[in-house]
Amino acid sequence: MNNAKSIGIAVASLVGIFLIVAGVKTGQIMAMVSAGESAPPVTETVSTFTAEMQSWPNSYTAMGTVEASEGIVIAAEVAGKVKEIRFKSGEQVKKGTVLLVQESGNEQAQLSAADARLRLAKSNYDRLVELRKRNTVSQSELDAALQQMESAQGDVNDLKTTLEKKIVRAPFDGRLGIRKVDLGQDLQVGGELVSLQATNTVRVNFPVPQFWLVQMTRGLPVDVNVGDGSDKTISGEITAIGAEISPVTRNAIVQSYLQNENNLLIPGMAVETKVTLSNPQEVLAVPSTAVIYAPFGDTVFVIEPGEAAGSFKARQQFVRLGKARGDFVEIVDGLKPGEVVASAGAFKLLNGQAVTVGSLPTPEYKLAPTPEDS
Repeated sequence: MNNAKSIGIAVASLVGIFLIVAGVKTGQIMAMVSAGESAPPVTETVSTFTAEMQSWPNSYTAMGTVEASEGIVIAAEVAGKVKEIRFKSGEQVKKGTVLLVQESGNEQAQLSAADARLRLAKSNYDRLVELRKRNTVSQSELDAALQQMESAQGDVNDLKTTLEKKIVRAPFDGRLGIRKVDLGQDLQVGGELVSLQATNTVRVNFPVPQFWLVQMTRGLPVDVNVGDGSDKTISGEITAIGAEISPVTRNAIVQSYLQNENNLLIPGMAVETKVTLSNPQEVLAVPSTAVIYAPFGDTVFVIEPGEAAGSFKARQQFVRLGKARGDFVEIVDGLKPGEVVASAGAFKLLNGQAVTVGSLPTPEYKLAPTPEDS
């Protein structure tokens, strides 16, 4: 009995302590809630920008690839040992310049023999022509002599062609690449000698999505950045438009020919191409810093008058974005010209939150910013 009574007293004591603690905490929480309801709402300071219509150059920009207007890998047309190498890697050559000579002793000897056979066949034919005039020989004998002479002439021509192919010449003006052959090397048909690229004129191929393709026409101006970290550009125009669109990328290839006298553009180089399409476009724009990007939708905070005189509040507004240019982004839908948006500090706002428009100077937003290295 004494043990049961002691346990009951202990349990009752614990329950009493729990109720006392619970009452104290409930009072504290209620006090905090009451204080929060009576406290003024948090006001954030933001910078603002008035959404405005801007004239944007109607242009298309893409990364392109430089190709030589003419470019081949020179290869051996006939088999033979390398006798002379008359070029150096990387040098400029003119059309017809002898680059390499193969040994041709056997072919020269065969040509001498073929020439002798040709002279004999021609002499025999000429003699039979005279005899035929006197009806001393038959027409079939004369035809056989003609066939022998023509066959001998074919052998001579074949050997001369082979000898000509053993002297490898540059097929056009251009710059040579790295030599791939050595003196004394036995070349097989198709053996690579050196690359030759005509770089005074180059072509730049760049992809164009089907949306932009309808605006592309031959003759439109193209500016190509040389890609050396400077602002140097080479101007040209569209010279060809691909006849089909890739089913994988949904892009077509557009081509431009450019003069490259200073060899600033090297075949294989990736360059930025810019096509000027037509007159400037009028777009509604805000600074890109005003946009809150999110997977469920992009928003801006519109700054509107608050309930109290001289106060302001933020209203979160979903928008549909278009192209971006420089420090600005195009607003396709969701905003009207003249509406004021938070351009700095928008990330810390909530819908309906009170705001104060800061008086600090804001950065200058530009369509074509040119940041400087510090």
